[in-house]
Amino acid sequence: MGKKKKKKQNEKIIKYPKQYHFSIGFIIIGVMFIYMLYHLFTYITANNITIYEVSQGSISSNLEYNALAIRQEQIVTAETSGDVLYLAENFGKVGAKTSVYALDTTGEILSSIEESSEKSEISLDESAYAKLQSIVSTYVLDYDPISFNKTYSFKNELESQVEQLYTVSAMESMGDSLSSAIASGSFAIYNSPVPGLVVYSIDGLENITIDTFASESFDISSYSSQNLKAQESVVAGQAVYKVITSDHWNLVLEVDKALYDSLQGESYLQIEFLEDEATTWTNLDFAEKAGKYYLVLTLDDSMDRYADSRFVHVKIINNNISGLKIPNSSIVKKNFYTIPKGYMIQGNNDDEAGFLLQSGADNMYVTPTIYYETDDFYYVDDEILSRGDKLVKPNSNELYVVGADMGSLEGVYNVNKGYAVFKQIEILYQNDDYSIIKTGTNYGISMYDHIVLQGDEVQENTIIN
Repeated sequence: MGKKKKKKQNEKIIKYPKQYHFSIGFIIIGVMFIYMLYHLFTYITANNITIYEVSQGSISSNLEYNALAIRQEQIVTAETSGDVLYLAENFGKVGAKTSVYALDTTGEILSSIEESSEKSEISLDESAYAKLQSIVSTYVLDYDPISFNKTYSFKNELESQVEQLYTVSAMESMGDSLSSAIASGSFAIYNSPVPGLVVYSIDGLENITIDTFASESFDISSYSSQNLKAQESVVAGQAVYKVITSDHWNLVLEVDKALYDSLQGESYLQIEFLEDEATTWTNLDFAEKAGKYYLVLTLDDSMDRYADSRFVHVKIINNNISGLKIPNSSIVKKNFYTIPKGYMIQGNNDDEAGFLLQSGADNMYVTPTIYYETDDFYYVDDEILSRGDKLVKPNSNELYVVGADMGSLEGVYNVNKGYAVFKQIEILYQNDDYSIIKTGTNYGISMYDHIVLQGDEVQENTIIN
């Protein structure tokens, strides 16, 4: 009886299917995790576009050049042959009747002067002493233990001055013998034909002017200068010295087109002479020859300090080019169709430029985006027009085939509207990192516009998030 009752009780137990309970929280977390993985993947694999806000700025340029010095120079040649004796000091100012050199046809006077100079001592007058003191003081003040060229210049200048003092002293001590030689014509003293600055070197560029210089004039590798004081004797017609006849002189700098264009409208320019770090303001003019660009500087000072230098090392300073400043990485070049302006027609409701596109038997009015214009052409892209399309000239049967002429523009991609739009720019000046572009252009950008920093990584109408 007991066993039957237990069996009946077991038959009353009903088994239900096992139920699984899902947490909505785990589902949300899972979806978010997948979403994050997706965006992380797309971020890593996609080009990361950086936006740059256009601002007003400047580029401070300190540009160094070997400037070509152009002066008013006159070469003086020997009237007769003989041994030469220089009387005026190098880079010294002379008048029209100042004794500059002498010629000895027999060599007797020069031998006597050399003998007298070796044996005698000279006494310095106040003027001579002041001159030597000035040379030494200038060297001490400008002394640079690294730059030895000033030491050599000081040595040569001091030796020249002492030699000059010995020569004058010896000639004064010769008395009657010198007078007899002059009277017989074997010894002649020659004066400067014009007042100016005496220089005892020539380089063959004495006749160059701001009208006749050429690109070859700047070839330092082929430049050479002849030291005239090294010659002991001369023949008639041989150069003995030259005279710089004016304090007015010019420096010509060969520059790139960007700097040349950026300085248009300027009348003055400040430069620094790198040899002695002196600065001065110059009048500024421009010249273009054989596709090269030059700045022509006019000076009224400092000529005597560089009288023996055909090439003067200078630096342009305070050259702050201002305008809209953008990174060079944002600049791109893009090709466009160029359409003659004679094919433009304006719609009835606005002043927007459009064109008549030949389409079958009819003409269709189209208004492609104009990115730039010159006096003769409009620049348009291929969004509406295609290569080979034919445009009809208003009031004429003339046709123009799109793509017959092409042009390229420099520009940036403007993203103010959330997608990339090409905008043409005019570069005023450029260095390795930034460019200064012209403001207020019809098809360009303005201050506070947003542009793509990596210009070569996007295309027209690219969506920018």
